Amino acid sequence: MARNLNSPAVQAEVTAEYNGLPHGRITDHNGEAHVFTAGLAELEAWFMALSGHITRQPAGYGVVLWTLHTDTDHGHGSPVRVIAMALDTDFIDEDCADAIRPTAA
Repeated sequence: MARNLNSPAVQAEVTAEYNGLPHGRITDHNGEAHVFTAGLAELEAWFMALSGHITRQPAGYGVVLWTLHTDTDHGHGSPVRVIAMALDTDFIDEDCADAIRPTAA
């Protein structure tokens, strides 16, 4: 099966490889790429490379889902959500703290 080279997932994978960004699985979902990472340090690397804003929400007892909302080209590329699970006691790097936005309930 041929991959669509214009798909957000392919664009996110190219961006990851070009910038040396860590990632696990990359998928297309509703017109944007979802990038699954191993933790906050990897999400922080994506933020430092591409900027964007970050949300967090509870994901079960003692677990938080962190999501970076960005794109592949600093406001002009394919939309990307970079996802990291973390303990609710984990803190994000202070260089990323100003990017945190409230999550709608």
